[in-house]
Amino acid sequence: MKVEYIARKVNLSAGVRNIAEKKLARVEKYFNEIIDLRLEMSQERHLYVADILLKGKDFSLKSTSSNKDLTTAIQDAIDKLEMQARKAKTRLKDHKRHGSDIRGSVVRDDEILEPVETGGDTPRIVETSFIPVKPMSVDEAAMQLEERDDRFLVFHNAVSDRVNVVYRRADNNLGLITPEA
Repeated sequence: MKVEYIARKVNLSAGVRNIAEKKLARVEKYFNEIIDLRLEMSQERHLYVADILLKGKDFSLKSTSSNKDLTTAIQDAIDKLEMQARKAKTRLKDHKRHGSDIRGSVVRDDEILEPVETGGDTPRIVETSFIPVKPMSVDEAAMQLEERDDRFLVFHNAVSDRVNVVYRRADNNLGLITPEA
């Protein structure tokens, strides 16, 4: 992880940088794609002010702390940023889990359809389910299927604008079904 340091009216030693990088490594575990991480330090009168800006693909976090000691100000700002990152990550997981839970929103008609006299042992439909089809990318669908115990997930592919199915194969890998035109 590359950290951009900006120091205004402050002498930034290598020890302070090492402390900041060690503490910022804890924040990195919450997000995969960190695009920009900026640590700005300045001195205003008798206080040191540490501002941290963390930008990612789908998020942006900022924390500020001031203290009489530079390292304490940096550590406090990083601790605040870590709390924000933890909340953002759990909010993102909860949103995906509750917002698109197919099992909770499936409407089932548990009625046996009229048996039709056919020759032989042909299977009959005993259950009908209505599944909401939500728009998402293939990667999002695969991630949602991994979070659940379901064997398949029907979704509307946002890229191809078609209905697709991601399913769990016998070898525990995932497969994708795309209809032909």
